Amino acid sequence: MLTDDTLREGMQTPGFAMSYDEKIELAKLISSAGIKRALVAYPPAHKSEFEVTAAIVDGKYFQQVFGLGRTVKEDIDMINETGANISLHLPFKLDNMGQVYENIKYACTLGKIVEIGFVDIDMFSVEQITKFCHKMEELNVDVVQLPDTRGKMNPAAIKNVFEAAKKATNIKIEAHCHNDYGMAVANTISAISAGVDYIDTTIFGTGERNGIADSITLADYLMKNNLEKSLDIKGIIKAYNYVYGLILKKIGMNFFTDNLPVYGNNSGIQTAGTHVAYGNAFTEKNYSVNVYTGKKMIMEILDNNNVTYDREKIGKIVSMIKDESAIRGEALPVKDIIKIADGAI
Repeated sequence: MLTDDTLREGMQTPGFAMSYDEKIELAKLISSAGIKRALVAYPPAHKSEFEVTAAIVDGKYFQQVFGLGRTVKEDIDMINETGANISLHLPFKLDNMGQVYENIKYACTLGKIVEIGFVDIDMFSVEQITKFCHKMEELNVDVVQLPDTRGKMNPAAIKNVFEAAKKATNIKIEAHCHNDYGMAVANTISAISAGVDYIDTTIFGTGERNGIADSITLADYLMKNNLEKSLDIKGIIKAYNYVYGLILKKIGMNFFTDNLPVYGNNSGIQTAGTHVAYGNAFTEKNYSVNVYTGKKMIMEILDNNNVTYDREKIGKIVSMIKDESAIRGEALPVKDIIKIADGAI
């Protein structure tokens, strides 16, 4: 039931990034704790993400390994090439859905488990969500992920959505609850009570803005309620200790106050370039830059700092920034982004 998302969602933590070696070590620790299902990277984002996904698949650390990408053929093929199962998120603007459905149908021919993430369940009616689940079932999708992407929902609303989805279709359903208002754990437990098949969690509840549901809290809940039997809490604590060390080294102790809902600074920071590209849905204007960055984010940072650059070279600039972040295993400060942009002129 529990899906670890620390290796992917955790990479979207403000001010944070992990190197290839750090990801492999963390994958080993998470696997040793009895967790059998993990979303480990975003292979289309950068070659380091592709390589670490392939290595985790080859290492057989988990029964099910997923790589994340967009519902475009290029991303599907790249994830498939790693050997991982295929997790895709719909575009935040639901245009050209005919082509999107064709691409999903294609993914389902590749012999992998296919999981499709909805946009943000708070933006749609229960009827629209169940209709989407039916459509995914028609396309032979294995799992539908229903995310509370902006963390705005409450346990009663979550239970209503997930009960409706489970009653309306035979497809497996996954919950992915963000913590903007401190409801991620409660909302995830509500989804569990509604019969959800999988739940996404991260170590320390890390992730985009101020993260998603916390792993050890929910692991303990599942074990004590006889909903999971293979999880090793002591093993999970070892993984926590490792991530704790990374957080102190790369961010500092202030992370733990910055990550508090509303009060903390992280609520207003974006890392995912795919989020920045859809400014109507995600309005935060402070950015954390690693291999998950994108052109629009970097252009906004450079423009806001009055940096002169060749817009035709923005793709090259972004690639150089991603390379540097991957080499360091760190999020890059603005001064380094400006330096890289200056060097690309």
